[in-house]
Amino acid sequence: MKIEFKHKKSLGQNFLINKKILKKISFLKDFKNQEIVEVGPGKGYLTEFIIKRKPSKLILIEKDKTLNRILSDLIKNKDIEIELIIGDALKISMNKLSKKKIILIGNLPYNIATTLILNWLEYIDSFKSIIVMVQKEVASRLSAEEKTRHYGRISVLIQVLADVRVKFDVAPENFFPKPKVHSSIIEIIPKKKIEFDYHKLDKFLKISFTHKRKTLKNNLSKISSNIEEKIFKCGIDPALRPEEISPNQFIKLSQELL
Repeated sequence: MKIEFKHKKSLGQNFLINKKILKKISFLKDFKNQEIVEVGPGKGYLTEFIIKRKPSKLILIEKDKTLNRILSDLIKNKDIEIELIIGDALKISMNKLSKKKIILIGNLPYNIATTLILNWLEYIDSFKSIIVMVQKEVASRLSAEEKTRHYGRISVLIQVLADVRVKFDVAPENFFPKPKVHSSIIEIIPKKKIEFDYHKLDKFLKISFTHKRKTLKNNLSKISSNIEEKIFKCGIDPALRPEEISPNQFIKLSQELL
């Protein structure tokens, strides 16, 4: 029996339907004998391809309760362990889902993609890899290098903890309903852990990028009366703009100046 389903704009439901692209995503990583978490499986189009790749366990997290029946029917009688969680990914701690490091995969709603990724950075060591579909502009911001147009606070926050690789772009006509923007598949790969105060860095970045076109010394002037001298002591030119400072330099500045 066919189950009636209406797409919900409020949940950012734009389902990827191109089977060639779905298969391509499922082959970006070797999923065999790995624990996989899929966020936002929707009707399970990508889920079917993931199951064929034989992970040891697959956990599906879907917010839309009306998709419960469709997904439950899809995962019946499969020869791998599959768990379906009907819940909000924003409220679920992914690091508590498994004792092993997981591979997270998903087509993220555009309106909460950045928030979800920043949440996951809090326990980045719990992941082997994060492979997600995001708006192309978001992918550009996450992967941007210093001295480029899209480089900013978000770029630094993620790159101090992980490598971000844009795998390929996906045009709107490959989705239903068709979104108004282009999308990109990115892979986030955790780096070797560096000891620093992440929350202090975030606070420092918010101040540093208050005005992107102003110099670092101008943006930081409220922190200290002799801020120019302190920046210079860190081996950094105070006349540089924030977009010209590397992630590692920002770590050093935040630890020394806050």
